[in-house]
Amino acid sequence: MASHPAERLRMLNRLITFAVALLFLPPIALTLAGQAWFAPTLIEGSVWLPTLFGILAVLAFGILLDTLTFHRTGHSLLRSQRNYLLWSGVAGTVTGTLIAYLNLFTGSWFTAGSEVQALLLAAFSGTALLPVILIARLWLAGLPGLVRLGTRRFALPALPPETAAILLIFVALTGLLGGTIWTDRLDWLFWLSPLLLLVALQLLWNESTIFSGLAHGDWSRILLGAISGIVVGGCALAVYRFSGGSLYRAAGTWQLLAGLAVFGLLCLQIGDAVAENWRGKPRGEVFKKKAFPIPVVSKKDE
Repeated sequence: MASHPAERLRMLNRLITFAVALLFLPPIALTLAGQAWFAPTLIEGSVWLPTLFGILAVLAFGILLDTLTFHRTGHSLLRSQRNYLLWSGVAGTVTGTLIAYLNLFTGSWFTAGSEVQALLLAAFSGTALLPVILIARLWLAGLPGLVRLGTRRFALPALPPETAAILLIFVALTGLLGGTIWTDRLDWLFWLSPLLLLVALQLLWNESTIFSGLAHGDWSRILLGAISGIVVGGCALAVYRFSGGSLYRAAGTWQLLAGLAVFGLLCLQIGDAVAENWRGKPRGEVFKKKAFPIPVVSKKDE
């Protein structure tokens, strides 16, 4: 489907604003607090070859899930939405780089090599992780039992979009600024902040978010996105470590799972934002009432 220029511009504006905020807020926090930035601790070991093995494993896993989805539904992202996946890969490159950049201020994990190498490794990894997470979510969406598990649950009260956006921006700024200064206390909010910030930007631009279904008791997108992040991210991490990759992480097992779940939700929200480039219609047309999908034949027409 051809993209609409207005939708493309709105999508780019949000993603650029998102990236700029993540780049500048942590150093601003250090400047305001009068603190100096310290380079993360380096450890010895191998990273490049294990990273390559991890990326190849993730890509193979994605092809497998996409093939299973195609055989089950006759539709798959690799066969019908290749351009979307390619641009999602580009978004994943930027996302991975930003995540590694934020880690320079918190030291949640350490790898061998310099800071530049860490950014490059994260960029290459993100290129594969984000599209495969989207493929995994689509495959999981075809499991009726799992989908039913996340639907018809308790609904959360919906705030006006502007109010919700302001609250989320406040929390995200608190996390990105405060988490940089008090890493030991607010690291959990620091890593949750990118997702909250992107959701807030979606609301400010009057777009839907991955949390939109919560007002109707639909938690399926949250559940499937979190599981996708855990499964795909866990696969990449397991292959990386099994291949001899060096990594030290400060988080425990449950914190790691929570972080992968949040990463999956972030990838899902970024995927939604990128998908707006292929919407092919102005926003006003999106909310127009559609004709009844089943033709009604009256006796006079028979």
